[in-house]
Amino acid sequence: MLSSFSRHCTRKMSSAMLDALKATNGQTITCKAAVAWEAKKPLDVTDIQVAPPKAGEVRVKIISNALCHTDIYTLDGHDPEGLFPCVLGHEAAAIVESVGDGVTSVVVGDVVIPCYTPECKKHDCIFCQSPKTNLCPSIRSTQGQGLMPDGTSRLSKDGKQIFHFMGCSTFAEYAVIAEISAAKINPGADLDKMCLLGCGVATGWGAVFNNTKVEPGTTVAVFGLGALGLSVIQAAKCAGARYIVGVDINDAKFVKAVEMGATECVNSMTCEGGDVKAWLIGKEKWGYDYTFDCTGNVNVMRTALEVAHRGWGESCVIGVAAAGKEISTRPFQLVTGRNWKGTAFGGWKSRTEVPKLVQTVMRGEMPLEPYITHTFQGLENVNASIDALHGGECLRAVVHISDSGLTPSKLPKLKGNVRVDGGWMKQLSHWSEACNCEMTFSVFLPDQLARGAPPPPVLYYLSGLTCSDENARTKANFAAEAGKVGLAVVFPDTSPRGVNIPTQDDSWDFGSGAGFYVDATTEAWSGHYKMYTYITKELPELISGIFPVDPHRRSITGHSMGGHGAMIAHLKNPGMYSSVSAFAPICNPSAVPWGEKAFTGYLGSVDAGKAYDATELVKSYSGPKPCILIDQGTADGFMNNQLKPGNFSAACGEAGYPVQVRMQPLYDHSYYFIATFMRDHVDHHARALGLRPKL
Repeated sequence: MLSSFSRHCTRKMSSAMLDALKATNGQTITCKAAVAWEAKKPLDVTDIQVAPPKAGEVRVKIISNALCHTDIYTLDGHDPEGLFPCVLGHEAAAIVESVGDGVTSVVVGDVVIPCYTPECKKHDCIFCQSPKTNLCPSIRSTQGQGLMPDGTSRLSKDGKQIFHFMGCSTFAEYAVIAEISAAKINPGADLDKMCLLGCGVATGWGAVFNNTKVEPGTTVAVFGLGALGLSVIQAAKCAGARYIVGVDINDAKFVKAVEMGATECVNSMTCEGGDVKAWLIGKEKWGYDYTFDCTGNVNVMRTALEVAHRGWGESCVIGVAAAGKEISTRPFQLVTGRNWKGTAFGGWKSRTEVPKLVQTVMRGEMPLEPYITHTFQGLENVNASIDALHGGECLRAVVHISDSGLTPSKLPKLKGNVRVDGGWMKQLSHWSEACNCEMTFSVFLPDQLARGAPPPPVLYYLSGLTCSDENARTKANFAAEAGKVGLAVVFPDTSPRGVNIPTQDDSWDFGSGAGFYVDATTEAWSGHYKMYTYITKELPELISGIFPVDPHRRSITGHSMGGHGAMIAHLKNPGMYSSVSAFAPICNPSAVPWGEKAFTGYLGSVDAGKAYDATELVKSYSGPKPCILIDQGTADGFMNNQLKPGNFSAACGEAGYPVQVRMQPLYDHSYYFIATFMRDHVDHHARALGLRPKL
């Protein structure tokens, strides 16, 4: 079965593009590549031959490639493992053209980021199974020799072997990589940006989030303000560091560093007194909680360690030193509590966690745009990109190599991101194709319970009349329990907003804030009011595409009109939801004034509304029958004339459908009622979703 990403990719990619990819399967491809025949010479853009993938391998069409200093470092002859001739490049985004025998994690048309740090995921790989590291050694020996796992190369020029580089070799129109090096990502991502996550920026983020785990309120010093150093600053700011100082020898870099989150910057050559170590200690008496070397200079590495905080400071080496260089310091620096560590690819487990980084960028939480200072069209301009990087003003130069045949998704706008009860409450707006307007929703994303834990399932909460996405998220008392069990909760809006329908704001129970979770068919409303399609199709696809959640395990609940929406979403889509519940739902809308008004206005008749009436739908329902939990307050003034839980209960009895209607004495229709019993509902869904044992 294809993953949700694969299905989405197949839908968006044209059949002509897929056919073009498949047309070369099993054949040797002659294509353009930038070959490094020897060190210190310009790359030669020439035709090479790329053989088909063997077992456990994937051939990819390169879409875009960002230039990393490691490529230049090797080309300049500084890499002790540098082999020539080779095809450089390792910071790229690509599309799978063909797969070798035994490959199951990707298919033709999938979008991937080739990763120089693989992840085999085997149960007997102690590195992949450990949360402490990402250093899977499965193909390290052959990768270091410039070869594929079987000890041979897939690259050649007129019969002459060409070495692979870092298991990637993406300065080419096509490349062959190991399956365990292919991180499958959302096909709606902008590949000219996401290629940056193949190395430098991801490494800086990971040094902060994974290797040192920078905490809120701490102090940070970053040495070297290129793209790598800026990514450390960006991540440290996101982590809540109190004071971040950037260190470089080029004052021109300071403005960008401050924009990315640095508190201040210092020139290590021209600072007051000429001693940057003294200057830094003058700012923080006992040193910095975390320091990062992003230069590759062993003398700077020593300075970074020695300004780390006495007793607990951590210094992380990120920059790659030249061949033969060694680091040194007095043992006293370590005896007095400083810790020296390093990072490779930021500690990210490539196939598992790079797709999550892509989602984070797509949500607008960690922008990549500030890093891209130069762009080039066509592989023939790769040497110009190298010149730009050498020029000193370039952070990342991106070379667009091929057309993907995919249209990047319209990304949501991040409106809020607030810490709450072991998770984050995020509010976003996005363009809805279903509703033909901008829609707002909120998502509670719980903290990951453990690094290797599966992604959380999702509970959709549909709100009632007059509400927006904000009411329940602030009043329903859900977060503590959802955070405890690891349950993501999505809060859609209750209708389109601001769409210029003349009567949309005339009443509180119809129009704005009262979409009734139907797909309108009447002329005035059908252009925008497609709330049923929005909550059952469009929004879940968006959520699974840009959030690290389980796309298959989902449940649904709601209040009043939202309870009606939850029950019909389940009854009209057997098996889509693992569980369903409701607070004081409108159980039989075709028989009550609210429903009669909504169905007549949106659908043209009450009779048409029976297709959205839970009491009618349950009579003919066929499919899995998870018990529906309903809580209803006995003091609810709407119960007898608008909600009619007895009608639904009776229909369930006749149909043999299990339902539990709990009449709660003296409770009304308000959020006080919802907040009181929310914990029970979260528990109900948690057990159905496998987060707790079933009773």
